[in-house]
Parts: sequence; structure tokens; C-alpha cells
Amino acid sequence: MAKTGKQNNDLRTVRKETAVVIGLSGLFCLLLFMTVVWQSETITPLQCGVFVLILYAAACTAAVLLLEKRMKGGSGSETLAPVMGRIMFDAVVKMNNPVFICDSSERIMWYNNATELLHSDKNKLYGESISELFGVTLQEIRSDKSEKGAKITCDGRSFYAKYNHIKTDDNDFALISTVETTEVDALTEKMAGDELVVCYIIIDNLSEMLQYDSEQYRPASARIDEILRDWADEYSGILKEYERDKYLFITEARALDEMIIRKFDILDRVRSVKAGDTNLPLTISMGVSNIHGSYEQKEKAAHAALDMALQRGGDQAAVKGETSIEFYGGVTKSVQKRTSVRSRVICNELITAMKNASNVIIMGHKWADFDAFGSAVGLARIAMYCKSRVNVVLNLADRNLMGCRALIEPEEEFRGVFVDTSQALDLLESDTLVVVTDVSNFDNMELQELAKRTGKLAVVDHHRKTKEFEREPEIDYIEPSASSASELVAEMLEQVLPKDDLSAAEANALLAGITLDTKQFTKSTGTRTFSAAMYLRDRGADPTVVQNLFKQSFEDYMREARFRQNVEIYRDCCAIAVMNSGEGSVSDGIIAAKAADNLLSVDGIKASFAVIRIGQAVKISARSSGQVNVELIMKEMGGGGHFEGAAVQKDDKTVEEMVESLKAAIDKYIK
Repeated sequence: MAKTGKQNNDLRTVRKETAVVIGLSGLFCLLLFMTVVWQSETITPLQCGVFVLILYAAACTAAVLLLEKRMKGGSGSETLAPVMGRIMFDAVVKMNNPVFICDSSERIMWYNNATELLHSDKNKLYGESISELFGVTLQEIRSDKSEKGAKITCDGRSFYAKYNHIKTDDNDFALISTVETTEVDALTEKMAGDELVVCYIIIDNLSEMLQYDSEQYRPASARIDEILRDWADEYSGILKEYERDKYLFITEARALDEMIIRKFDILDRVRSVKAGDTNLPLTISMGVSNIHGSYEQKEKAAHAALDMALQRGGDQAAVKGETSIEFYGGVTKSVQKRTSVRSRVICNELITAMKNASNVIIMGHKWADFDAFGSAVGLARIAMYCKSRVNVVLNLADRNLMGCRALIEPEEEFRGVFVDTSQALDLLESDTLVVVTDVSNFDNMELQELAKRTGKLAVVDHHRKTKEFEREPEIDYIEPSASSASELVAEMLEQVLPKDDLSAAEANALLAGITLDTKQFTKSTGTRTFSAAMYLRDRGADPTVVQNLFKQSFEDYMREARFRQNVEIYRDCCAIAVMNSGEGSVSDGIIAAKAADNLLSVDGIKASFAVIRIGQAVKISARSSGQVNVELIMKEMGGGGHFEGAAVQKDDKTVEEMVESLKAAIDKYIK
């Protein structure tokens, strides 16, 4: 009825327009007749009347013809419309890709033949929810503005879906058109699985462990070689030993997926090998590239991943992806290597950089301890040896460092060397070399903006590297097997500094750093540690003076006692202490670390954790007796450190939430 009414209205409009044309034509002819008769002397009125009449008749005939043409044209369109609609409808019904219409409640109201094939019971498609059928909501399809559309799946087939809005007088509907991508996705997955994966493998400690028992080297090396080759055969890869104890492994990406599922169990297989009379397990480190690109780029990525694994202490696999790097393993303590070749090379590079710099700025980590301070003093002495202007960035209000500063500040060369963070940025120049010690994570540096803005950066650290650098330093010396940063710096000083250039006060500061991180030479010590201590003792370090630095005030002693009032023994081997007096101060962070250390003296405790709120942040200090890798536990919570000492800090958690997260991380480590 609505359509017929519209046609009648159109007909009346056309007729009115025709009548107007005929009327205007008649008026025009009348005016023409009067004008000709009035002005012409040669044409008679009869001749003029006949001419005008013919002209009027022609105008009327033309108007009628136009009317008929318009009426016929309208009739043709009305006749063609349903034909075209039927053709389009049949085309949609017979399309090879599913097309369906659903209402505002996401229920299917109509579908074509291709959609019908998606469900075994064809009658059940009517009223079926698209979220149940395809696993996505109508809103998710509508909100996807990408060129291809939203990704949907059904019965093992995959599609891209596009949303089209249909509005009627009474309701709104959605027409969903799809393009199937099942075969393309399968081909893409196959190609991704076929992609080349490059892996570097190195045996960490075989040479060091067997240097006094060379007869055991060959059997142990052959046993590890056999394990590696059997493992490589499982993944149909190619394993080549390109240098003694170093291998190149090439396989496919699908094999890497299986390795990740198994968490690189090859690490455990190698760790089970014992050599000679030693009780320490043999370990390997692996660097794996999981990136797209050329073979050269994959090889470089694998090499960078191996460096990362070694800098974190070895006995682990580092898998470098496009935007991140993942670690597997790392459950054993690092074994110190006896060679000092790398120390000499790094020292020479550092001296060259200092000589070429306009000035040198040295800083440690937030809430600096004796190790950060002592190593910074040693690096400042190297800079002075290079005749470079040098400053050390410290929190000058930190009373935990007052004893150390009292040793060093009377030295004439160190007057004005120590500056706070507010002054540090003013010292930054275009050719300034910033040296960071006892920390490699930018978030934990004393002034991370200084490290980000400098043109030249060097890092000296003994903690396991938890993530890639935000910007790559020109020099990085990360040695997790070392007991402390002070030990690393003492080695460098021994190789380059004349005997009388290191004062007794400086030697005391470095020895205090080693003493702190080794727990009075009872933890993480090796031959290099004692060698560094002997060098410092020879340069005037006094153990009595160093011990006086570790004395605490009665107030500090009482603050530490607050941790002992709230201790929970978890999983029979972990002690969790929480300061139960509310919020602590910055200095209480040091007290928390001491409390964690003292908890290890309790019988049966293998790891200890001290939890404290400082301002808006909650901090956990973790310590281990050597049987539990607290670095892995803290890493699970977003922190880091090394095998026997680590920490984590969160700004968006309560103390209770941090304790629960800690317990979950312990549960994951101790299965």
C-alpha cells in the first residue's frame, strides 16, 4: 500500500509539471502573436495565427511525450527493482563464505547456505548466539576497525568477519559477512614452524672444575657431548662443535616450541653429570634466537642471548624474541672462573673511555650499601689515575653511609667529589662518561635519568642481569660469579694502579664492600675474592676499621627486632618476616636486609624474606643459605638480584598482597 501511494504521488507531480509547461507555452505563443501582428507590416494576422498555432501544438506534443517517457521510465525502474533484488538475494544465499543476520540480542535470524554447513544440526542455527557459535561477541566484531575485520573460529575453521548495520522502522539488525582463512592460516603456521632457529651452547664450568684433574676432562666432555647429540636428534636438528666445549645448534621453530614446553630439560640432563671428585654439577648455557629476519640477524640474536645467559650466571637458556627475552633454568650457583683476562680487557676499555671523556660521573643503586659505595670509590680512583674530572652521586642524607664517607672525605683528592642527585644533572656534558656500579637495572639506579641522558655509559655489576638494557652501554662488565662489585673493581685496580696510589681509606671502603656481600667471607667466596682481599690488605686495609663500620646503633638494633616479632615459617624452610609497626623509613630498608641475613642463622631455614613498607612502596629483601635460589623467586615477582641475595619493590601493592605473591612464587619454585 505504501508503495502504491508513492507511485500515485509521483504521477500527480508529473501531471502538474506537464500542465504548467503547456500553460506557459500557450501564454508564450499568445504574446508572440500579439507582438508580430503589432510590429510586422508584411505578415498578415492570419499567417501569424497559423504559425503560432503550429508552434503551440508542437510544444504541447513535446510536453505529452516527455510525460509518457517519464512515466515509462518510472515503470521500468519499478519493474527492474524486484528483479535485481532477487538476483542479489540469490547471490548472497549461494556465496561460498558464511553470511548471516542477527538481532540486537546477538541471535541469528537468517543465514546463507555456507553458514548452514558450520553446524551439524541445521535447524539449531536459528536463534543460536554468535558468541556460542564463533567464540566472539557482536560488539567485538563491531568494534574491530581493522581492514580485514575480527578473527573468528568455528568447528576448526577460521574467518575474518565484518560488521554491517541494517536499520528498519522497527528494529536494528547486523549483517555479518565473512572471508575464510583456514587454509591461509594453516599455511602460515606451517611456514612459521619451518622457520630456522639458531642456538649457541657452551659448557660453563668444565675446564675450571677439572683443571687439577685433567684425566677426568675427556670422559666428562664426551659424556656431555653424547647427551647434547641425543637431545639434538630428538628435535631433528644439526649440532656442530665449532670450538672446545662450544656448540652451534640449528633446528626448526616448532622444535623450539617443544623445548619451551619442556622448559629446556637438557639443562637438567647435563646437570646430572658429575666429573671427578667434585660435588658441583656441570652446567651449560644456551642462547636461542626466536626472531624473524635473515640468517645473519638470527645468529647475532642467538649470540646476544648467550651473552645474557652468561651474565646472569650460566646454567640457563635465554630465548630472545622480537620484543623480549625469556629465561629457563638458572638453579645452580655460579662457579668462579680463575682467569683475569676479561678483567684486564674491561679495565683497558674503561681507562680509554675515561681518558676520552670530558668528565666522569659514577653512581650506584638506590639506598646504596657498602659495596656500591666502595666500588664507586675504587672507580673514582681509576678516573683520577686517568687525570679525569670525577664525581660520585650519593644520597648525602643517608646516615648508613656516614661511616664510610667519614673515612674517605678527609682525603684531599676526594674533597667535593661526592654530590647529591640534585647536582648530578648539572654536571652532565656532551662527552660525559657515566659509570654505574653494583646495579644494571635502570629502575634501581640512584638517578636513572642520568644514565638515560648520557652519551656514554659503562656498567660494572655482579648481580644477575634481569632484563635487557634500556640502552646498550659502551662497556658492560657483569660477572655474577663475583662476590661483589668491590671485588671486580679491586681486580682492575691491582692491574693498572701503581702501588702507592691507593690510600688505606680507599682500601678500607673496598674491603667493607666485599665483607658486606660475602657475609664476613662466609658466602659467595672464591679464590678471586680472597685474592682481592689480600691485595687490599697489602694496600693498608685494616679489618678492625672495617668491622667498626658494621656496628649499629641501639636504635637500629631495636628496629631490627621489630622484624623478629612477626615471623612465619613457610614450607618448612622459608622464613617470612614483616615489620609490624606500619610504615618504615628509607634507612629501614637496610635494616630489613640485615634482618633477612640474621634469620638464616635459625636452624632449618634455607631462605629468608623481610617485608617492609617504605613510603608508597613495599620492599622485600631476600637472602639464601645457598640451597634456594632467591633470585628466581624475586624474578617471579618482578625483582632480581643473585643466587643468595635479591630483592623486589612494588608501588601498587599492600604488604598483605606482597606476602601472598611471595608465597605463590615460593610455591612455584618449591614444587
